[in-house]
Amino acid sequence: MYPSLQASLWGLLLGLIAIPWASAKAPYELSLSQLEARYADAASQFVTLDGVRVHYKDEGSGPALVMLHASFLNLHAWDALAERLSRSHRVVRLDMLMAGLTGNEPMGNYSMERNLELLELLLGHLKIDSYSLVGTSSGAIVAFRHAAAHADKVQRLILINAAGMPRTAATDPNRARGSALSQWIRARYQSKGYWRDSLVGQFTGGTVPPETLIQRTYDMNRREDGKTYAKKFMRNFRTGDPEAELAKVRAPTLIAWGMGNITVSHLEANVFQLWLTGAPSMLIKYPKLGHYAYIEEPDLIAKDFEDFLLGRHDDELRITQRANLNEVSDH
Repeated sequence: MYPSLQASLWGLLLGLIAIPWASAKAPYELSLSQLEARYADAASQFVTLDGVRVHYKDEGSGPALVMLHASFLNLHAWDALAERLSRSHRVVRLDMLMAGLTGNEPMGNYSMERNLELLELLLGHLKIDSYSLVGTSSGAIVAFRHAAAHADKVQRLILINAAGMPRTAATDPNRARGSALSQWIRARYQSKGYWRDSLVGQFTGGTVPPETLIQRTYDMNRREDGKTYAKKFMRNFRTGDPEAELAKVRAPTLIAWGMGNITVSHLEANVFQLWLTGAPSMLIKYPKLGHYAYIEEPDLIAKDFEDFLLGRHDDELRITQRANLNEVSDH
C-alpha cells in the first residue's frame, strides 16, 4: 500500500472513532466528590494550603517519616508499608497534585515545584521540623530536591525506584509504545483492563496486583479533567540538574531498587549513589521485584527501611569521594 494512501486511511479511521468522543466530558470520568465519597476513610484528613485542598494521613508515633508516592498512584499505595512502619514512626503521607483526593490547583500551577511547595506547607501546618523522607518514582524527585534544600531538617532519605535522571526520547519511561491506533486509544480511553495490564507488568516478583489496587488506580485516573491537568504538568516539567541537587543532600540515604523494574533501569541506582557526593549512602537491589516493590513485598521492604531508619545499617554506609570522581574524569 502506498504510504500516502495508508496515512489517509489511518486518518479517516481515527476520525470516525473520534466522533463519539466529541462531547466535552467523557462518560466514564468521576468527579472529585465522587472519588472522595468512595475512597476517603477514617484516617483521611484535609487541609487547604495556599488554595489547594490537600488530602493526607498522619498515623503512628515516634520519629516523623514522610512518604511521597509515584505518578498515577496516590497515598493509598503506601497502605501496607505505612501500617508496618507506623509501629515505630509517625508516618505522614499526602496526595500530590492530580493524585488521589487532593483538590485542583486554582491557578493552574501543575508542576514539580508546586508539589515541593505543598510539601513544605504541609510540614509547616503539622509543625514537623525534623523528619525522614521516602520517595518513589516521581515522588523521589520531590524527595531528593527537598532534601537538598533542607539539609538541616531531613534526617534520613530513602529513594526507591527513583525517577529524576535526564532522559532522551529512547529512555523516557512515558514514551509511546505500539501502533499509532493503539497509542491513541490508550491515551483517550484508559480502561480498567489497561490499568490491570500496566500494574501486572510492573509486578515481577511472582505476585499479582490486588484487585483493590487495580480498581482504585483505574478510578483515580479517570478523574474529571485529569488528563488536562496532566498535560499542564508535563509541559511544566524540567529534569533540571539532578547531579547538582543530589550533591547537596547531606542526610544518610538508602537507594533501593527492583531489578525487574521495566520503567527505570536498576543501573540508574548506581548513578544516584555516584552523585551523592555529600551524603553517606547504601544501595539495596531486589533481584525479582519491580517498580512497585513496596506493594509486592511490604514485609521485606518495611524491614529494610526500618533497619535503615533506625541506624542498623550505618556501618555499611559509604560516601562517594570527590577525589575518586576527579581521578575517573582525568583518564
